Amino acid sequence: MSIFKELNDIKVDVKAYEEIPLSEVEQKRIIMRTQKKIKSTKAKTFKGKKYFVSAIASISAISLITFNIAFPTFAEKLPTFTNIFEFFTDNERNIFDDFSEHATSIGLTQENNGISITVTDAVYDKENITIAYTIKSEQDLGERPVLLGDIIVDEFGNQYEHSGYSENYLVKKIDTHEYAVLYVYELISGSKPETINISWQGDNVRNLNNGSQLVDGHWDFEFSLQALENSVMNFKSQNIHSLDPGIEISLVKMTQSPISTTIHLAEKVDERLISQEQEELRLVLIEYLVSDDLGNNYNIIHYRDTGHSTDFNPNHISAPRITTNLINNDASFITVTPIVNVYKVSNSKGHLEQIVKPYEIEPILVPLNK
Repeated sequence: MSIFKELNDIKVDVKAYEEIPLSEVEQKRIIMRTQKKIKSTKAKTFKGKKYFVSAIASISAISLITFNIAFPTFAEKLPTFTNIFEFFTDNERNIFDDFSEHATSIGLTQENNGISITVTDAVYDKENITIAYTIKSEQDLGERPVLLGDIIVDEFGNQYEHSGYSENYLVKKIDTHEYAVLYVYELISGSKPETINISWQGDNVRNLNNGSQLVDGHWDFEFSLQALENSVMNFKSQNIHSLDPGIEISLVKMTQSPISTTIHLAEKVDERLISQEQEELRLVLIEYLVSDDLGNNYNIIHYRDTGHSTDFNPNHISAPRITTNLINNDASFITVTPIVNVYKVSNSKGHLEQIVKPYEIEPILVPLNK
């Protein structure tokens, strides 16, 4: 029987319930859901655009208020948050505009030591495994709590057991003791099969802003993901470079999936030449800006690899990569602009002090297939 038919058969005295005003959090959720519906009906355009129709939002708000009044018990059982990907639109590392359309719904909850963790969705595109989840607790977990533990994938064997991967977390408070988290498990090297069976064995919830604030426990999740289709453009033989005294950055390849674009680079740096220092330890880190020929700027998640130090072999190559939103369909090329940062270690605790003002060097122009 349809849930709507069941609800129609319930006899409810509406006057017996007090109207519950919407909180700011709920209002934001309604707006984000409305934006998503509008967005999905549009042809592909630049992902940074936001659409808003106040009339539809008002109708949604009225419907939600009515639902809470008429069916308070059922409303309490509804998930408190339904689309984590859309919750990070104001984050400078938000690259998740298209993830919800392609993610696998998981819907698994584990509770231990007073902390409830719900994995809502996950997506795998052979570059990253991205897991969306919520953390809910009766205690204060700090500003950036995340679930830490092992990602075990039988299909990977031991390729990612100790290296070859990187982890990124985006965390945002939903309510006083409730958080939304996006966990990006970057697959840097090793095989990337079509189907993966994941066992995520979490053993503590830790505040990333204060490592000593943690709660031990056991939260285990098992689910399978199918890889999204992706295409690879190899540039290694095309000699696309950014050159500057002491620096050579080469474009290696670019992968595109239905949810993101990933640019792979190779960096070779002469730290002594750049810092003009022959004796002391010097370090160089290169950041990047990404834009297209239409003037659109893109958020990125940057895997920096090793960076560069005067302790390294002079021929050391660092292999960073940049993951960003889908590129606008009308763009002809992407511009990747390197920004060079030079540091020294200023005290015994390893604090880094910038010794050269950050500067841009020749951009890399990445052609797009048309």
